Amino acid sequence: MKPTPGLRLIWIALLLTGIVSCQKELHFDAEPVKDHNLVLHFQPVVQYDSNKLEFDEPYVNFFGQTFRVSAFKFYIHGIALINTDSNKVFQISSDKYFLVDCIDSATARIQVAVYPFKYNRIAFMVGVDSARNVSGAQTGALDPALGMFWSWNSGYVMAKLEGTSPASTSPGNRFEYHIGGFKEPDNVIKQVTLLFPFAQNIDLQPGKTTEMTIAADVYDWFYNPHDLRINVASFIHSPGPLAKQVSENYSKMFTVTDIINEP
Repeated sequence: MKPTPGLRLIWIALLLTGIVSCQKELHFDAEPVKDHNLVLHFQPVVQYDSNKLEFDEPYVNFFGQTFRVSAFKFYIHGIALINTDSNKVFQISSDKYFLVDCIDSATARIQVAVYPFKYNRIAFMVGVDSARNVSGAQTGALDPALGMFWSWNSGYVMAKLEGTSPASTSPGNRFEYHIGGFKEPDNVIKQVTLLFPFAQNIDLQPGKTTEMTIAADVYDWFYNPHDLRINVASFIHSPGPLAKQVSENYSKMFTVTDIINEP
């Protein structure tokens, strides 16, 4: 039977819909044209996301121990944007490493290029992967001159927290937590996946920029799931079970607090 004009139009519409759908799938993983359209602001806080960390000011941890922070740094790599509704993932190049030095606002601002789409999760790795740890001294964010490389141990410090506390029995009442180690069973490299506040999405539009604020809470270094009392452990400078426990604490320190989609 010869198809009617109406039936032919339906077939054409279905064919065009299929072509457009395929194009979306094929082009999803293409590199964005703009050099960046997502800006991540890592904001250091203490105990609550609204309490901005002030360096060398006194704070009290979960155990009632007063402490002051003089250095707070961590490595970020493997940034990925996720849409759990459509199972879409946009992965930033794994070769891109960022050292967030919370005392330096310039390094706490990370600019990346992401394919325009709607996303409802962000994920990233805290630390430096094993391959980079055994490749010797490197450049850029991995430059040993930045103070995050153990030349004696051929590996990177994944995260660092330093300061003073009356609870510390070390000279000058110092505490120094230099957390590293990439070999099992004491691997401290952690993947973090964060929800967005109030069921909000990142809606990346072509030619537009979205800004996201991520709080990093030093309070979480000391508590949950492991207790870290300054009077018991004031110096951690090598891989091991204690460093791994601290990494399990600070892997929970991140919270997405704000998203601004450019109109």
